[in-house]
Amino acid sequence: MFRTGVVVAASLAALACIVVSGQDPAQGWLGYAALTAPGHTRITYIEAKWVVPQNPKVGGAFFSPWFGIESSDNLNLIQPVNPWSGNGWSIYNEYFQWKPVHNINSNSHKVNAGDVVYGNITYVAASNLYRMVHSSLKDNWSVQTDIPIQKDDKGDYKNFTIVYFVMEKEWKCAQYPPNNEVTFYDIRVDYDGQTVANPTVKTAFVDDVCNCRAKQLNSTSIQITWQS
Repeated sequence: MFRTGVVVAASLAALACIVVSGQDPAQGWLGYAALTAPGHTRITYIEAKWVVPQNPKVGGAFFSPWFGIESSDNLNLIQPVNPWSGNGWSIYNEYFQWKPVHNINSNSHKVNAGDVVYGNITYVAASNLYRMVHSSLKDNWSVQTDIPIQKDDKGDYKNFTIVYFVMEKEWKCAQYPPNNEVTFYDIRVDYDGQTVANPTVKTAFVDDVCNCRAKQLNSTSIQITWQS
């Protein structure tokens, strides 16, 4: 779930009323892929690149392709996001927590259609946190955000075990990029310090909008397509 400053304050107030039942995958998610590695206990590293999609022919929408990792209870999401905010693209880091509702956004940076962007998330064992980095490979801009791991209701630190690749937010089809796809590539996922060559991949959607669907192209690439 990604949010920006103009909607965070109002949205968090509303979310506080529904947080007991709220968790991911959430309303507003279109096509997505979920990666897991049964038998492993913690994601220790993930990275991916993608090309910023084309500018929509019709402006005014607010949506984002993104990848991220989530706790096994689907309540804590760490995500480098790449939103189209009505008239331009940007990148920044985001953390969204369902219980209690809490949202963190890093500084953002303008990017353009065709730019290659890169994100990684690393587990820092000494501090028991995740370090998220989001970069533009065109101009080498980068931002880093440290996210301490939340404890569960029993007082134990949560484990992050799920990887998501998502297209999020519902709009009219003509308001999505006309190239009709985003491909995450050079994907690497480590669990417990070991790269998992063939994680389990499941694809689905929450909101059925513009035939937006995810598919695995190969062991290091996930593509999400739609019909604009």
